[in-house]
Amino acid sequence: MTTRHEPGWRPRAVAAPVFVGRRDALAVVDEAWEAARAGEPRIVWVEGEAGTGKTAFLTRATAGRRAPALLAATGDAAETGLGHGLLDQLVAGLPPALVDRFALLRPDRDPRADPLAVGADLLGALGALPNGEPAEDPVLVVLDDVQWADPASVRVLVFALRRLHHDRVLVLAGFRPPDHPTGDAWWERLPPTSRAVHRVRLEGLDPGELSELAAALGRPLGATGAADRLWRHTRGHPLHARTLLEELPPDVLAGTADTLPAPRSLPSVVLVRLARAAPATEALVVAVSVLGESTSPALAAAVAGLHDPAPALDEAVGLGLLEEIPGGAPARIGFVHPLVRAAVRDDLPPARRRALHAAAAGLLGGRAALDHRVAAAAGPDPALADALEALVAEPGGTLSGTEAADLLRAAADLSTEPDERGRRLLAAASRLLAEGEVARAVALEPAVEACPPGPWRTSVLGQLALLSGGFGVARERLEAAVASAPEGPGEGRPGDRARAGAAAHLAILHLLQGDAAAAVATAGTALAPGARGDDVRLPGGLALVLGLAASGRGADAHAVLARATADGRPPPVDALILRGVLAALAGDDPAAAVDLDEAVRRARAGEPVRGLALALAFRPAVQDRVGVPDGVVEGFELAVTHARDGGTALPGALAHAFAAEALALRGRADAARAHLDTAASLGPRWWGVEMCTAVAAAVLAEVADDPDGVLRALAPACVPRVRALADGLGVLAPRVLEADALLDLGRVDEARGAVADLAGRARGRHAVDAARLRVRLGAATGEPPPRSAAEAGAGGRTAPLATARLEAEIGRGLLAVGERRAGVDLLRGARDALARQGAAPWRRRCEELLHGAGLTPGGTDTDAGALGLTPHEEAVVALVVRGLTNREVGRDLYITPRTVAYHLSNVYAKLGVTSRHELRDRVRPRRT
Repeated sequence: MTTRHEPGWRPRAVAAPVFVGRRDALAVVDEAWEAARAGEPRIVWVEGEAGTGKTAFLTRATAGRRAPALLAATGDAAETGLGHGLLDQLVAGLPPALVDRFALLRPDRDPRADPLAVGADLLGALGALPNGEPAEDPVLVVLDDVQWADPASVRVLVFALRRLHHDRVLVLAGFRPPDHPTGDAWWERLPPTSRAVHRVRLEGLDPGELSELAAALGRPLGATGAADRLWRHTRGHPLHARTLLEELPPDVLAGTADTLPAPRSLPSVVLVRLARAAPATEALVVAVSVLGESTSPALAAAVAGLHDPAPALDEAVGLGLLEEIPGGAPARIGFVHPLVRAAVRDDLPPARRRALHAAAAGLLGGRAALDHRVAAAAGPDPALADALEALVAEPGGTLSGTEAADLLRAAADLSTEPDERGRRLLAAASRLLAEGEVARAVALEPAVEACPPGPWRTSVLGQLALLSGGFGVARERLEAAVASAPEGPGEGRPGDRARAGAAAHLAILHLLQGDAAAAVATAGTALAPGARGDDVRLPGGLALVLGLAASGRGADAHAVLARATADGRPPPVDALILRGVLAALAGDDPAAAVDLDEAVRRARAGEPVRGLALALAFRPAVQDRVGVPDGVVEGFELAVTHARDGGTALPGALAHAFAAEALALRGRADAARAHLDTAASLGPRWWGVEMCTAVAAAVLAEVADDPDGVLRALAPACVPRVRALADGLGVLAPRVLEADALLDLGRVDEARGAVADLAGRARGRHAVDAARLRVRLGAATGEPPPRSAAEAGAGGRTAPLATARLEAEIGRGLLAVGERRAGVDLLRGARDALARQGAAPWRRRCEELLHGAGLTPGGTDTDAGALGLTPHEEAVVALVVRGLTNREVGRDLYITPRTVAYHLSNVYAKLGVTSRHELRDRVRPRRT
């Protein structure tokens, strides 16, 4: 539809920024600003369809704010594969000296650095910005088009923003809702408390606001009903309405017809405007549309074939199509809105669009030229496909795994030979799998199915089935890939690598299904001399080490790990993690703590690591058992969120199971059950998670004095196959819980057999458990009790909780035989030790025994509850009394120094102290 104009009328765009309406939404931002000024960080999500004014709203919402720092970034549909692209934009707003303090914020970071490490540095930088004075304005973080944020930046931002607790920070984030919601949009993941997040949705402007818009543009709608008519035509869409107000003459706007004589879609209005432009202007606008969100005027002119672009640029700006982008030299130009660019670009005939991309490719070099060559391709282009593949394989390249996968996928589309196309597509899928981009890899499954048959195709399909929980299909495909016939002689044959990768993942599957011997044998096949690539070595090594350990060959498992450091260098981080996990499973908690602490420290420094989620799951459980209970709850919070954000279901399920056990020991039954429910919902079921959840459920029943419930909960862990695997790994908690329950039920003969089976296997903390069970068994059969843990055969071990329970049992026995003083002394010591551990149910049992002995134990400084501190405050105090500064405490707990200061101020008020020195004196008795 065309529009007729009155004589002398010329449509023109209004250059000045115009903003109307949105009063309720702006009020939400004002409230969030005031909350952030008070030290309560806020996030405001601004949702709206394209063209509803999200960017204009963010501009107005931040105008006039006296923020000490403004960090801004905008997502780009063309940069979703650019690792840390959005983050690097944010970091550009930080003072250079601050970036130098946090190495992982620099663009030269290792692209494989874990998001936890990068996020911790971002959190540290936010905490170091100058906004610590009372009533000072907050730091502003403004994110636009976050639906196009790259995955690496997403995980970093989620990590950091979720941990802003008492900081003067306001985050404003605009996003376009997806056409097909996936149910896991990243902006839904934070923050954990609803009061910290607000959400506003920008709908169309109402007729009154359209009247305001018209007046602001100098096109007042004087006629009655004109605003209503404009609203019916545009549904209040701000960009469409503004374009029509700039386009239509006053007499048309003021007319009385029911409908406006104008296009009903924004693209049509844009194209009508472009059609009126001079040929040179049209050529410039069209050239800019294929060059990206913004470009240099010189490049646009060269692509358009213009010697002097100035007149054309002036007209394009006057028509409201293009704008000069502020920001200094070199000058850049772009469209006034992405929808305007889309309208122009989408209207181009394919041949002209390809010709423009080809022209751009001829003027550029490197990656940019290749991107335009891909866009210019009208069909297969073997030479271009080769160039893309060469870029991926370039030594020392800086491409992320997802960028490489995108280029390989493009190379596959440009290939002429089916074998070449299939090889490149399989390489793309393999890259995504290696990067943990499971959802994107699964989306390629139909294309992988269409590849020519071969071991690589079969291997990739098997890995996809394994990650999707289809164990039966995965086994069939992986076995077929392993059994495929080798090609002829040669180096680096894809089939050989595919068979090795299939064997490595088949070994993992054997392990998950409880066949440790098959896991060891198959992993050995995968790791034959010459095995290359982390996609083979990491899963193969994991299956080999855990398979050996589960087979009872712990020494062989440790020998494999030792070979990883035979050259004298420090062990790889993932080897440290695996060694720590084996130690934790076998009850050697002190050794596990050393390895896991070092692994996390090195990951924090930016070293590449694949198994950090596993380390974070085990680490707080180990710390709890070696007598460092403060921060355990926070540690599990970190573990479960890290696993969720990374899509690692198996470590996530383990973290929830371990958290449930720790919370049950603290008497927090409801929270423990919630973690158990979540663990049961994560990923495919396998014996390791079932065993750990069974232990946690049994502990819940044990602290509730329900021995029958303990035995019911342990049923999955008592299946002979699972028990054999657990015994091989040294996981004896099921045996300990079973023996305790049998004794509670008076089934002494069965308990005697259970204790005998346990005693021959027990190491580390389990040896202390075995000693306690022997004391209990002796009491049931009339034997005199020992007088100490050492006499019971359990001295010299670092197992505070197990030792306290042993001493409580000995104290009970001594009271029973009339040795009141010795029994009371042991019970008092056990009671205080259990209080230090936060083990409320066991502490109460000690107090009941002391009551029975005629004593009334009161609250002491050994009782966390008596101090009235929250778990977060406990964690802060534990580090402060060790002499750490606020910054060091924040680094250890993944919070900002201001949050540390907030917790300390509350602690000072609760304990009646005014300094760190007084705090140390006040709480030191309960730390020794």
